[in-house]
Amino acid sequence: MPKNQSTAAKKARAAAREGEKYTAALRREAERPFAPTTYSYVPVADAGDEHVWAHVVEDCRHCPCHAARVCADGVWGQASRPSHADGTPYTDPCPCEETAKVPEPRRLTITFKGITRTLDAEYYRHGVMRGHLRVLGYPFRGEPDDGSAPNRCGMFLFPSRVMRTARDDHGDTWLVRTRASVGGRPAAITGWWSDAAPEG
Repeated sequence: MPKNQSTAAKKARAAAREGEKYTAALRREAERPFAPTTYSYVPVADAGDEHVWAHVVEDCRHCPCHAARVCADGVWGQASRPSHADGTPYTDPCPCEETAKVPEPRRLTITFKGITRTLDAEYYRHGVMRGHLRVLGYPFRGEPDDGSAPNRCGMFLFPSRVMRTARDDHGDTWLVRTRASVGGRPAAITGWWSDAAPEG
């Protein structure tokens, strides 16, 4: 789904009353040439040269089965796949979707409880965790809500443009989350596991 679609829809309705036009555009960032391209809804007059116009019927360059916007936004589950010239449907998996199923390795620099460390993480581009980052290695101390013994735990982070306490090697910033699971039990992340002596 294009970024800021709900906000853009409101702007588009308001603009329509004033006779203005909004359009979908594929934004390419020169400073991040290898970053995934994203769509945004912008006023036609404000698009500028940094946008390349995207059409709903534009085919994906990397697969034979989806429109470009479907693969760019990762909405394969919401899209209908086209058919061959003879009318038979595609049966092979979408190569873009198959690639997105493999989590992308990243290095995350995170400041938590006043301590900064660099950790291995995985970015999810597919499934229910799409758009989230998971810290690997269980480096945090989690204290279960039921009062049982603390133990090691990981952390899932949400994307954030405001918080600056967690940044990965792709330049993306993340919101630290203090809730976790220890042995399937809800828990609070209270610090780094190495900062506390393991419970005997």
